[in-house]
Amino acid sequence: MVDTSRLPGIDKKHRVSMKDLLSTIDGQVGVYLTDGAAFTLGVSRAYEELTQIAEEEVINRHMRELEEAKFIDKSVTLLVLKNKAPLTIQQKILRSKKKVIVTGNPVFNQEGEILLVATTVCPTNEKNEFLATLESTPHVLSAIENMVATSKAMQRVLLRAIRAAATDSTVLLIGESGVGKEVVARVIHQSSQRRSKAFVKVNVASLPDELIESELFGYQPGAFTGATKSGKVGLAKAADGGTLFLDEISEIPLSSQAKLLRLLQEKEFIPIGGVTSTRVDVRFIAATNKNLEEMVEKGEFRQDLYYRLNVIPIHIPPLRERKEDIHPLAEMFLDKFRRRFSIDKKLCPSGLQALLDHNWPGNVRELENLLERLVVLYPQSKITRELVENELGTRCVKTRNGSFQVSSTVIKEKKDLSHAVDSFEKQLIEQTLRQCNFDLRKTAKALGIHRTTLLRKMRKYGIN
Repeated sequence: MVDTSRLPGIDKKHRVSMKDLLSTIDGQVGVYLTDGAAFTLGVSRAYEELTQIAEEEVINRHMRELEEAKFIDKSVTLLVLKNKAPLTIQQKILRSKKKVIVTGNPVFNQEGEILLVATTVCPTNEKNEFLATLESTPHVLSAIENMVATSKAMQRVLLRAIRAAATDSTVLLIGESGVGKEVVARVIHQSSQRRSKAFVKVNVASLPDELIESELFGYQPGAFTGATKSGKVGLAKAADGGTLFLDEISEIPLSSQAKLLRLLQEKEFIPIGGVTSTRVDVRFIAATNKNLEEMVEKGEFRQDLYYRLNVIPIHIPPLRERKEDIHPLAEMFLDKFRRRFSIDKKLCPSGLQALLDHNWPGNVRELENLLERLVVLYPQSKITRELVENELGTRCVKTRNGSFQVSSTVIKEKKDLSHAVDSFEKQLIEQTLRQCNFDLRKTAKALGIHRTTLLRKMRKYGIN
């Protein structure tokens, strides 16, 4: 029997239906219900059979008490209440020594508070491969502690990344801008035997063409006009023993691709102005938001370099294709900004639904930036649909003839001319970046400005 007397705001009619709920659930999946304070409301018959724990042993008892009484090793309910988001963990039934997979799901009321936690419990023979891999590689847990992988799609990404970390094979991360390619690259590094060594990131797109080789390979003293007298150690050498992360690899000019190919193949290079090769022990990870195969066909990217990079490809899906991750990501970012700015904010169900309804062209980065604005700019303690839509509505709109106009929201809110101009310029850059698939050269050309000017404005407006 489910004790719903603890649940505030539930009338008798709904209490009766909840009492009948667990008795209708059959099959191998058990169900465990608690209220928002972690007191047990009831369990299903399948749960009793799976765990050998009778409902009368746990009814009305707090999950912390059950941990201390050695019913289970750890409670997913307590973790869900702490994180305010769904969570899946492996749990051990201490009485029988049986391991099960438990998934806790919070149910919120209209105030954004957790009303109850519904936990599904599956036998170990249904344990997914992702959790099994984590169990067998405990050092990986610290590498992914700030990762969100609620969706099956993201679990597959992390599983592939963890497997790739076991070797030194080159990895190519493929995905739209903002999906978290650098985060996955760091997971690979932290999960590998090289985790105690350097992780060196090279953002190829941010380097002018004429400086890429000197930054990557370094140079000898007096190698060219303006070179320092002591020379410079390149980033490839700085990563010796660790991982070299080549972000936006599609932006490397053709003139430098042959030297990069040699670095990948032979793990050696000649610094600018040098005559002898320098060898390095480096693991390579590259990332791109472009279709490199198409670039090869167009003659914009060397075919041999593409094949050398594409040893272990990992495709990271956009946020719109893994919406199960939106809620836990939102709560993770909210917690981060609450701590940073000492501002208490809650995400209401209506606000969450607005996040779920959005298409997220900027992916996880756009979600993080949105939540930072919602925490900093609004005095309200609760993030509602209205606040979310208000922020999401401040964007540039493309008209039928291809021109751009600032949205009415911007005109209404940005009364100061300089602020309105800055807001319009930022939105125009963001819109053009998306239209050009985040190709900086094409974006700069479309805007009629030099690439270095575009990069300067992107830094000014915090566009990554």
